[in-house]
Amino acid sequence: MADPNTTYGREDAVEPVQPATFSRQLADSIRYYRRHRGLSLSELSRRAGVAKGTLSRLEVGEGNPTIMTLAALAGQLHVTPSDFFTRNGGQSSESPRLEGPVLEMRFIGSIRTASIWELYETVIPLTDEPIYSPTHGGTEHLLLLDGAAEVGPVDSPVHLTAGCHTSFPGHEPHLYWSKNGLSRALLIMDYPAGTD
Repeated sequence: MADPNTTYGREDAVEPVQPATFSRQLADSIRYYRRHRGLSLSELSRRAGVAKGTLSRLEVGEGNPTIMTLAALAGQLHVTPSDFFTRNGGQSSESPRLEGPVLEMRFIGSIRTASIWELYETVIPLTDEPIYSPTHGGTEHLLLLDGAAEVGPVDSPVHLTAGCHTSFPGHEPHLYWSKNGLSRALLIMDYPAGTD
């Protein structure tokens, strides 16, 4: 006779499904969108300007991508970077932290209405020279939370102090420069809806 205390075969013994890790969610999403667009790993690597080895590692759940790597891949796959984190309503068990170029960014979430809004907590470190960002799609809206920084188009950056904000197109060369100490900001990336 079976022991009534044993959990074998009981429904309440089933382990709950755990959310995917950020690496797993990212890997599955990149692979899904690449295949959906009918691109080989080599072709996506070439079009996005991302090393094939880097892309291969991301697709198996390894590596720590920069925000610019994700932006380059997203541009070629006709999605936004947040689509990699939230595809099919998925949400990783981790809060994605992204490096790149020198900036540290933590993905907070996205909002989809007439536009796609991606929210990032961003740290601008103390540097001797400006941090130049590669161009990308969308519009950046940056609200400085702490510190002081020069932010915006290379030819006309704006000096921000805590509580001030600025907006500028991502396709124009732009910079971030915190001269007197670390600064924190809320960065909102605004993309037109229907990028897919």
